[in-house]
Amino acid sequence: MVGRVVRVALVVDEALSRAALAQGLEADPRVAVLHRLGGRREALDRVDPRTVDVLVVEEALADGTGVELGMRLQERDPDLAVLLLSGRDASDVVLALRGRTPRPWSHVSRRACPDPGALARAVVATADGQAVLGPGPGPGAAPAGVAGLTAAQGAVLALVAQGLSNRAAARVLGLSPRSVENHLAVVYRALGAAGPDVSPRVLAALAYRTGAAPRAAG
Repeated sequence: MVGRVVRVALVVDEALSRAALAQGLEADPRVAVLHRLGGRREALDRVDPRTVDVLVVEEALADGTGVELGMRLQERDPDLAVLLLSGRDASDVVLALRGRTPRPWSHVSRRACPDPGALARAVVATADGQAVLGPGPGPGAAPAGVAGLTAAQGAVLALVAQGLSNRAAARVLGLSPRSVENHLAVVYRALGAAGPDVSPRVLAALAYRTGAAPRAAG
């Protein structure tokens, strides 16, 4: 006998991938996908408070980021659980959010967890209040291209690379905006993220996402 059914809003850019993920999730009788959405704006318009238990959201969306969307929806509904889905290991992003959101977030890498059944189990566990994390670095760890940063610097970079403003990152981490600016200044110097045509913020975000430090442009 099936108990409580976990209500899911699935937000994934690519239509075929979205359909396949929804089908895999609903193969588990404990999961019902109420929304199959293609982006941030659509989710903000259609996901009402108290109507969904878990937001399963892709890390990178065409019109924003999954982190920013999850935070916005949790502000509306503190009982909403969030599972961040990505094609890489983004557990450091979720760890940066730990203790700063109404409910703990989970993260699943499609590369490390290709089985739809495993994803459904992660969704159910997330709805039950567990923080599910795939294999990856511990708190404060950074991709190879940004090694050598402190835990605080790595957390700031992880959030900024997701598109959060300095003020939003400061709020999540319990820091002042000035502290975030200071951490970013150190990050930019450590990465050599400087150039006449591209902002150091963009270069640092690319270094975070690719794991390769940018080459300073002269």
